[in-house]
Amino acid sequence: MNKYTIKPVLIGVIVGFIATAVGSVLWIVGFSNMSIKTTIEAAFEENLIGAILAAGALLNIPAFFLFLKQHKNYQARGVIIATLIVAMFIVYKKLS
Repeated sequence: MNKYTIKPVLIGVIVGFIATAVGSVLWIVGFSNMSIKTTIEAAFEENLIGAILAAGALLNIPAFFLFLKQHKNYQARGVIIATLIVAMFIVYKKLS
């Protein structure tokens, strides 16, 4: 990777993390009776944070295809990298 491809990939990674966070918050608001903070605390205690993050990561799919449609392949690659990082975190939380 040269210096001209690092910035677009980083933008894609940031978009991927933001999409995951927004999707997770939307999932919590839609399916939980508790506040966002309380739900996240309970999810960590009951080891369910992976399920919430996985549901939130579904918003990475439209972001990925939007970047591809705009021929922004490096940003799409960044979204995939962010999704893989979230997936590794989910596996880590499941195994610990």
